[in-house]
Amino acid sequence: MKIQAEKIIFPAQSAFKLIKYSVPYFNMGFHHHPEYELVYITHGSGVRNIGNSVHKYQAGDMVFLGPDLAHVWLSSQENRKKKSRREAEAIVLQFSTDLLRSLINTPEFFEIKNLFSRAPFGIQVGEQAAIMIGRMMRKMLSVGGVDRVQGLIKILDIISRDEQQALLNDSGLLPPKNKSDGRINSVHQFVVSCYARNISSRDGARVAKMEHSAFCRLFKAKTKKTFTQVLNEKRIDQACQRLLGTQLSVTQIAYEVGYSNLGHFYKQFKNIMGTTPVKFKSQKNGF
Repeated sequence: MKIQAEKIIFPAQSAFKLIKYSVPYFNMGFHHHPEYELVYITHGSGVRNIGNSVHKYQAGDMVFLGPDLAHVWLSSQENRKKKSRREAEAIVLQFSTDLLRSLINTPEFFEIKNLFSRAPFGIQVGEQAAIMIGRMMRKMLSVGGVDRVQGLIKILDIISRDEQQALLNDSGLLPPKNKSDGRINSVHQFVVSCYARNISSRDGARVAKMEHSAFCRLFKAKTKKTFTQVLNEKRIDQACQRLLGTQLSVTQIAYEVGYSNLGHFYKQFKNIMGTTPVKFKSQKNGF
């Protein structure tokens, strides 16, 4: 998929841009820009592609993106077929890397500085934090001046302290905070490198240097998913990249990402993406 450069124009009377984007369906192509961006989906569903990450989205989904991280939201085919004028809606907040430059190295902004270091990999905001921030973004649409700037800083503080947030791209694995985190990071890197091979949770346990059942418990506790779920999500992520960016057949793609059984590939794709590979490939434009 071709990546386009987008030029963000900020309002003359504001330090950042905050808009409600309401359309029949998202129709902007895969793009990037040098600003930070927070996107809150208020209506609609489909698939979002952020960097190398491809996942379903629905109302309530919120992500925070760092500078020049390529992204696109693809409305579902159901959204495109409906006649409503508001089948896709998002509140989008964008601000320059220069906005908080004079404050970012102060002790008070320590957590936000760490947030900015994670943002280049894309961050999915946790459900509870997203609900709180969504209310704040709606309110900020109707205020200006200092109140709006204070709202931005408060939003960044909430995201920086959100314990349920998740990085969207594998290359964004952070330095481990403890030994168990280091083991999980090693297993994630193993999945990233070897997803196309015939691997299982027993291989993950060997990488983590743990007994199999203990590894499975730790992995589920840390990621909220089983090893098999993470492996399938990685394989389907890669399949989506190939479906959108190459002319390979579905059978070739299934084999390349680690599925020797085409029926199993279709089943996993439908479970994770909510549509078939052929229908997914037909989606050309997005937000």
